[in-house]
Amino acid sequence: MGVISKLDAVNHMLLMAGESMVSDLENNSGLDTETAEFCLDQFIRDFQMRGMANNRYIKKYNLTSKGKITLDNTTLSAELVSHHTNDESYNIIGIAKGDANKYLWNVTDQTDQWDANTDFRVELITQIDWENMDTPVQRAILASAARQYQLVTQGDGDADQYLGSLEGMYMAKGRAADIDDKRRNILLNGSMAMRHALNRHGPIHDATVLRYWRTWNG
Repeated sequence: MGVISKLDAVNHMLLMAGESMVSDLENNSGLDTETAEFCLDQFIRDFQMRGMANNRYIKKYNLTSKGKITLDNTTLSAELVSHHTNDESYNIIGIAKGDANKYLWNVTDQTDQWDANTDFRVELITQIDWENMDTPVQRAILASAARQYQLVTQGDGDADQYLGSLEGMYMAKGRAADIDDKRRNILLNGSMAMRHALNRHGPIHDATVLRYWRTWNG
């Protein structure tokens, strides 16, 4: 859970643009505050869209009867990752569709109906609240939002240069913190093709399986 409240974030944006801070986001909400909060919300959604450690996961759906696969309303993006083909042997592509009531849409067959008794694995990217984001990620989003807000409202070139340097630093820290949370590295969590390439030599003690990096010593 992050330590930067949304009020503190909006006040930081106002301060970086040379404007007065507010005591809350309700009673003292004016045009500047609403603009800053709207700008912050856009960057929160944009940052989450790429998928973070705590908002991207794979979920299995299995229907008891043919019908619609309903997704959580906090879903930002969805993609069918398990392999399925239709009656004409075309690969089925599934994505999120809908606004208030989101569901999985079969792009290939142009339908929202999915077969029963079949495991459909869907990669979901969901929206999480500002308060539930890690502090380094909050700071990265805030740096980008503050820069954008200053450009929209003031357009000061010198201030933009200063905020741009802060954005680069905090964005790097935010992404590094998220990568650390995912516990990923290029060897263990790369693409499937990379993992197959790394493991294609077979068991480590099988001297009959030779590749260019191994030689026969017997």
